Amino acid sequence: MKTYDTIIIGSGGGFKLATALGRLGKHTALIEKDRTGGTCLNRGCIPSKMLIHPSGTRDKIRTWNKLHVQAEWHGADFQALTKSINDYTDGLSDQMGSGFEQHDHVDFYRGEAQFIGPKVVRVQEEDLTAETIIIATGSRPYIPAIPGLEGTPFMTSTDALRNRTLPPRLIVLGGGYIAAELGGAYAGFGSHVTYLLRSAFLRREDQDIQSHFTKHFSSGKTVYPHTRILRVGYENDLFTVDALGPEGTSLRVEAEALLVATGVQPNADQLGLEHTGVKTKSEGFIAVNEYLETSVPGIYAFGDVAGNYLFRHSVNFEVEYWIEANFLSEQPFPIEYPPVPSAVFTHPEIASVGMTEKQACKSDKSVVIGHALYPSCAMAVARGLDEGLVKLIFDESSGKLLGAHIIGEEASTMIQECVLALTHGMTMHDMYKQIYIHPAFPEVVRNAVRHALRHHDRKRAVLF
Repeated sequence: MKTYDTIIIGSGGGFKLATALGRLGKHTALIEKDRTGGTCLNRGCIPSKMLIHPSGTRDKIRTWNKLHVQAEWHGADFQALTKSINDYTDGLSDQMGSGFEQHDHVDFYRGEAQFIGPKVVRVQEEDLTAETIIIATGSRPYIPAIPGLEGTPFMTSTDALRNRTLPPRLIVLGGGYIAAELGGAYAGFGSHVTYLLRSAFLRREDQDIQSHFTKHFSSGKTVYPHTRILRVGYENDLFTVDALGPEGTSLRVEAEALLVATGVQPNADQLGLEHTGVKTKSEGFIAVNEYLETSVPGIYAFGDVAGNYLFRHSVNFEVEYWIEANFLSEQPFPIEYPPVPSAVFTHPEIASVGMTEKQACKSDKSVVIGHALYPSCAMAVARGLDEGLVKLIFDESSGKLLGAHIIGEEASTMIQECVLALTHGMTMHDMYKQIYIHPAFPEVVRNAVRHALRHHDRKRAVLF
């Protein structure tokens, strides 16, 4: 049996962790059963954005035409595009894996890890042990038990990012961010996309953002909200989906391809945790305390498999916290998550941080809302944009920012000012004190702050 200081299972956030531990001189084993780099690099953040970005070209051309620029959409070489995306991510993944071959302190194991005891992990028929073990195995697409689905060539998000053929028609089951991003990308390249939604798009977003999104995103697509899927059929290279719509109306949809994007499930059930005493929650996520430690001392869980937040940027934060708490400080300290932002990289783009208006009102806070539309900003006018919204939620008594929600061009960049404001307890007056570059998109944030100030500080409203 080989003994290590630390064993890490999973090379997404685990890669970052192994690199840091190696620099600290800790004898570390990193185990990965799939491609190095985890979900983000291989089947998530990076390849999806490489697909989504060019898919918005046709919409941009329509905007350019409004600005009297003569341009036409001639389609895309979908096969060449997806191949180039996969070649890039696969190449980077291979480079990451081979990089540990020359590392003095990190041993890389390719294979499936199984616990055979509380602190013993078997991989490649070798048994490894360590006092500290990190589980960072992420999540995988959740496949619902729909009659007729099993055995058909449906796509998950992983498949959709490696598919070489653009289907004439695509059915998407799901209305969360993965369904919206990938279905929207395929629609941008020319597929006719039909969404079958259990309720509505992006249910966790603020209601105003959700409504704005549904109105603009649904254009050119067929959307059936509040449906219940009855069965899936596949015959002669054609999918059929039977469903019940609102008030029990029957519905049948046909397409050459089917994307099932109904959520994710943690990869905690594949590790043999029954041999460890590590406890999981009802949803299957590994239960951790405020030190990210499981029910077994010395075994920790990060990222999607623990389910605190399902973002790559949050697991990066967890890794940096854990290294600091356990190696750079005099004694361990509990994790304190700052406000965690999120983004949906659709066309239009969405970004959010903090409370929605509904959440703020449920917390018995009196709130002041600031709204601003993108066309209130000169840069939006210059780019021919006629959609987009910034919504800011402030506490009425303190004036502090409680939540920020943006839909429109560069929303994921625009939100960062609001992340900073929320993290440091800034008020609407604090946010308004700075000088905003003119003309630039952040002026829309300023205009939303102005809108809130008019209601909060009526004596000075004349200035805004």
